[in-house]
Amino acid sequence: MPNGKSGKDRVMRVLEPLPEALQLGVRVYQALLNGIVSGQIEPGAPLRPDAIARQLEVSTTPVREAMQRLENDGLAVKLPNQGWFVREHTEQQIRELYELRAALERFSVRLACQRITDEELAWLREHQSTGEAALAAGDMDAYRIYNRDLHAAILRAAKNSYLSSTMAQLRLQSEMLMAKTIRIIGRPLRAIEEHHRLVELIAARDAGSAVLLISSELDEVMALADRIAVIYRGRLTGPFAAASLTREQIGLLMAGSTVAAPGAEDSA
Repeated sequence: MPNGKSGKDRVMRVLEPLPEALQLGVRVYQALLNGIVSGQIEPGAPLRPDAIARQLEVSTTPVREAMQRLENDGLAVKLPNQGWFVREHTEQQIRELYELRAALERFSVRLACQRITDEELAWLREHQSTGEAALAAGDMDAYRIYNRDLHAAILRAAKNSYLSSTMAQLRLQSEMLMAKTIRIIGRPLRAIEEHHRLVELIAARDAGSAVLLISSELDEVMALADRIAVIYRGRLTGPFAAASLTREQIGLLMAGSTVAAPGAEDSA
């Protein structure tokens, strides 16, 4: 885990002011959740209740309640005699998460092809402009939210409560990873093009082709599991093409070294 001082300072810089409408514990939880899933609070960062309470101007009681919720969500871990930390996923955990997500996404798309309404389909088509605008502006946080909402809409169109419940257990951890994987050069652009095709295949009720397309998208991500683990741990600086990393570089990164993205020195 990173040392306490630098991690604490990083957490304190990114937490947003608390909205007034929600109960205090929920408001603290939401502030921490937003920082973690957006990637602003890095994996492994310590979550110090006293420091967080001071910044948000609350007691430590709602902060500890929020920590427990984050732990239940799989976003934080509590270590004996050390306290809470933002969860760090291993390469194997990342691979397993994407394997399960791929199976559920395929099922979701198949059901959506059968059950989607005209209104839901119209929303999906309109939503594509949101993703395009985010990419045009270089706003990767907005793109992350676009991507999250697109997959959530397809899931709703599947109209299966048990599937929705199972996917909900993966959603936040998937968002944590997404905040890092969008740094892979070209991946967001390819993904949005694939989303265009996916929406039209769902509209055509072509379940076979739609499932093949979503499978191809997720298989590509799973093939990069070791590189995703490197990005996720923050040991590669700058945007990069993940496939350009050598096995030697990956080994160094996984061992804890920091490596500049290929070409980063030339563009500096």
